[in-house]
Amino acid sequence: MRRFTQLWATAVVRGRWLVIALALAALGASIIPMDNLYYDNANERFFVEGDPNLKAFNQLLERFGDIEYLSVGVVAPPGEDVFSESSLAVIDELTRFFEEQPQVTQVRSLSKYEYTHSEGAMMATDDLLEDIHDPASRTAAREIIRKQPMALGTLLTEDLQHTRVVARLRYQVGSNENKMALMAQLRQHLEQAQYAERGFDLRLSGQPVFDEQFEVLTKRDQSWINPTMAVVMIVILFFSFRSLAAMLLPWLVIGTSIMYVTGIQGAMVWPHSVVESALVPALIIIGIGISIHVLVEFYHARADGLEPQAAAEKTIVHLWVPAFYTALTTAAGFLALGVTELLPVKQFAWLGAIGAMTLFAVSLTLLPAVLSFIRPFSARTRQAVSSGLIARLTRRLPELTRRYQKPLLLSGAALLTISLVLVPRLEIDSNFITYFKADNPTRQDLVYFDRQYNGLQNIDVMIDSGSEGGIHDPAFLREVDQLQQWLEALPQTGAVNSLVDFHKEINQALHYDERQWYQLPEDRQMAAQFLLLYDNTGPEEDLTDVKDFYERYLRLAVPVTNMAASDTRQLLDTIDQHLREQHPQLAVQLTGSLAMYNAQDIYINNGMSRSFAIALGIIGLSFILLFRSVKYGLIALIPSVVPILITGALLVVLGIPLNLGTMIVGAMTMGIAVDDAIHVMNRYLSAKRAGHTTYEAVARAMNESGRAVIFTSIVLVTGFSVMLLGSFIPYIYTGLFAATIMALALLGDLLFLPALLFWIDGKRTVPLAAREPLTEELSS
Repeated sequence: MRRFTQLWATAVVRGRWLVIALALAALGASIIPMDNLYYDNANERFFVEGDPNLKAFNQLLERFGDIEYLSVGVVAPPGEDVFSESSLAVIDELTRFFEEQPQVTQVRSLSKYEYTHSEGAMMATDDLLEDIHDPASRTAAREIIRKQPMALGTLLTEDLQHTRVVARLRYQVGSNENKMALMAQLRQHLEQAQYAERGFDLRLSGQPVFDEQFEVLTKRDQSWINPTMAVVMIVILFFSFRSLAAMLLPWLVIGTSIMYVTGIQGAMVWPHSVVESALVPALIIIGIGISIHVLVEFYHARADGLEPQAAAEKTIVHLWVPAFYTALTTAAGFLALGVTELLPVKQFAWLGAIGAMTLFAVSLTLLPAVLSFIRPFSARTRQAVSSGLIARLTRRLPELTRRYQKPLLLSGAALLTISLVLVPRLEIDSNFITYFKADNPTRQDLVYFDRQYNGLQNIDVMIDSGSEGGIHDPAFLREVDQLQQWLEALPQTGAVNSLVDFHKEINQALHYDERQWYQLPEDRQMAAQFLLLYDNTGPEEDLTDVKDFYERYLRLAVPVTNMAASDTRQLLDTIDQHLREQHPQLAVQLTGSLAMYNAQDIYINNGMSRSFAIALGIIGLSFILLFRSVKYGLIALIPSVVPILITGALLVVLGIPLNLGTMIVGAMTMGIAVDDAIHVMNRYLSAKRAGHTTYEAVARAMNESGRAVIFTSIVLVTGFSVMLLGSFIPYIYTGLFAATIMALALLGDLLFLPALLFWIDGKRTVPLAAREPLTEELSS
């Protein structure tokens, strides 16, 4: 391996112009496929092909068409109700706006509501409002609507203080373009119409709003937090090394690597998503870590009197093996995420693994090639690396950890014990709305709709009658009616409008609007005739979202209040149990957005422990192979794993559940903890195998690798703390967990790992007076 690394170093330094030229060519090539990139946070994209949940969702789309809705809630001004002229004017304006949008296939609102009623011996479907400006028309409409069970609780509240305009969107598979375009037009319309100035409180909700806000807030946070984080890190790099080159070159490595990985992502046509938004922070973590190790090694060599080319060669030779294993273990940590059966997570896992290996390659080729040209080596940089504050700290660490090894180990053991007690109490749960801050309008508006209508998002219940035209079977309809009434009686659900309700309304209209006839038809032919008669009255409502074209399937869109994934899972289990026990003859599929979210949560739950175990096993095996020792492999694993456990315990204390975001953060930050442990242990064992005592070996590890570990941690902890200022909760958590884990990993690598080595390898230290020459020898 020594010969291979020497050949690599020689080839890079002697062929440095070629290395730079190839890097630029690869950079140009990576730009070409970036045109394939787009944002896609669609629910179905989370599932791999052939997944039964995805299959059911696709069948829902195929049978019932467009299934996504955008709701605009209208609150009546004080002292009025929604039938006042001003309120109806707003409702009509919003209705007309949606009808003009190409993304909208249907609009439901008070201003275009139609009611079916008796007209002599005939049935008629007429507009509720003939003229919104006519007081008599509004008064009549107010009285009529109070007798419309299909409107009360769904289109407006019983007290007539709240109503909504509902737009059904053209569903676009694999893209958010329709939703983003509609939301942009809607927000522009709301601003121009000045509804707030006119005294109207409008509320927006529905999947289009959620998708828009996910994308907007992610882009907004990335647009200023990533650059701000980079600026903070650049400033800290400058004050750490007192060198413009050291300040900028890590970003050459990071920027180049991100471009390469993004190019690969474009070539694979893997879209951007909420999950993949963590990729750039992950690559920054890894890139800063390996770049600082290269810089510290290079400047140590320059301080020893070597010229830039010789220093670059020495850097590659010394760092190639530990850097390769750090990249390998980090890639393994990412790939372990791939066991989760969620497509964006699998893609993120591959991109993270590719990014880790790319950063290794760029750091050990392009960075040394550029460094070999940099001849200036100021006294300030020499002092910062060799005798600055951090250098003085690392010189004192061996004595500090030797002297206080017992208190350090006991406190570490206590923290580990507490963590092991608390970690099993971690809850695996999620609720997408908690990704928004409590004062975010999207979150507040969803709470509003839940309060007024007892649910906005749907669990879609698809019911198979067994044959074409089977939905007309009275026995089938009665069974569906019983199920619907049970579903509506649940405390977590709202009112459901289905074909059953239309049948009852038609039957009542055909019997002079007498209430006792609000019931299902008695025979199959009558049920079919009801729908034909209804269609002949020329209604706006075409029933395509409640029955399929071949009249075999019915759909119950059951509104459900927002709740944690665990509560949704419990609700779905309750429904499943009720179906098995009370309706075994009904062929039912539960699908829709909430069912898909629930399936995601189950996959996360099942995959989290497996991915962590796989990553731990691969990393542990890599440590054993690298250090050629089971004992030292396991010792080095401790400071890599314990920070994760302590952070897990912190989550329990803070009441933050594990979810997809925290799982990804844990995987990517575990990489940097592993990286630093590898570098420290590698230097320690090199010294031990060269015949040094335990104290001498620890001193060498602290002086040669400890400084890079401190530099890396300061830069990253400070930089990622900037993310706490974000507006998107996943971004904030990424910063919080990354900074916490890396700060704990720093303490583990510089305090607890040396203390553990002193305790295990004995106390063969040299007298205090003899230690200073040793330090000078190691740093010279």
